[in-house]
Amino acid sequence: MFPRPKLTVCVPSRNRQRTFKETIRALLQRPRVDVQFVFADNSDDPTIMDTFMADRLADPRIVYLSSPPETLSMVLNWERSIEAAEGEFICMIGDDDYVDVKVIDMINRVQALDPALDVLGWHRMSYNWPGMPRPPANVAVSLETNVRKIPRELLYTEFFGWRGVPNTPRIPIGFYHGAVSKALMDSFKERFGSYCGNPVVDFDNVCKVVSSAKALYFCGRPFSVMGACAESNSAAAYNTDIYKQSHKRFMKEVGRNTDEDDYLKDTPFRAEMGLMACILTVQIWFTKTYGYEMLPGWEKGFAEACSRNCEYMDTKESYDHTVRGYRRALRQWQGGKYIPFFKPEPFIDRYKARLKTGVIDGKLFLEERLPGISTPEELYAFVEQIIVPPEEVTIEAQPARVAKSA
Repeated sequence: MFPRPKLTVCVPSRNRQRTFKETIRALLQRPRVDVQFVFADNSDDPTIMDTFMADRLADPRIVYLSSPPETLSMVLNWERSIEAAEGEFICMIGDDDYVDVKVIDMINRVQALDPALDVLGWHRMSYNWPGMPRPPANVAVSLETNVRKIPRELLYTEFFGWRGVPNTPRIPIGFYHGAVSKALMDSFKERFGSYCGNPVVDFDNVCKVVSSAKALYFCGRPFSVMGACAESNSAAAYNTDIYKQSHKRFMKEVGRNTDEDDYLKDTPFRAEMGLMACILTVQIWFTKTYGYEMLPGWEKGFAEACSRNCEYMDTKESYDHTVRGYRRALRQWQGGKYIPFFKPEPFIDRYKARLKTGVIDGKLFLEERLPGISTPEELYAFVEQIIVPPEEVTIEAQPARVAKSA
């Protein structure tokens, strides 16, 4: 019998068997016994993954949850993944992503200095699988070499105050491409009624982490890759036509249109408008449901973030549509008070733009389409030769300074 795993990597999936198989192959290559893998299929045809997993179930590190007779919502599929987890920490990734389980060594090192550790986040890289309908892109690789403790109050201010745009509120602290202790996750279930309450499960978890965790650390060295394939929701975030289809499909699986939920009656912003509006709807749901508060001045930061959302769009048509949607909502909202802060930069055609490469502001920018790289794991293996080894990362136990509220 193996001892209790230090980390459980949960990989929920739905109808993306092509990348799911590659992700499973990549994860199982690491010959460690202090990790558990929970693979939760939720596809229309269960036989594809059942057949693929048949010869792998002898691996004692694997828990395989086959597709049920009735399709589960994303919330329930993620929920059952967490229920099956036995590790001391939990990391969730998508079926087109990759995480290096050597992050366990970093968890152990931080715990040796601070046994109270309950959340470890890290920089992530991004990668578009071949066939992804997006413009040419580069990969930003953090060259930082330290781990630092971050006060929860700082993260709460950043997230619920919409400080630090453009990086906020996409805070890399949560179980999605991060490690959250099972004890903390269990406390969420006891306190909030479930592990995952909102259909936007990753930001549901961020809300809970930044409002409840006690010992949070962030590692500047990347340990994972957020992949995006043609079938993923990530493809939809940058193209209005695809986003509409994805949103409609998502709401059908949820069983209702959450944009019509009662808690949104006082705001004109809806998830269908774009990523920033989607995040805001989760924040409104969380604060109204559980008695928390947005921080004073958040509206200005949100309006600025809406500008950035427009600038992410891949096509001029998507850019124009997103600008119109946000501008219309901002004019309706609080008498148009925050429309002056909505200033999207002119559209840039990334299909024609030149990619930046080299070291810029502490990050190494690489062209995404490198020879021999066609999966997130292959990208990580290449980058691993460049960045600092995990054992040489410096741990700073002194917490970062809490910024004053604006």
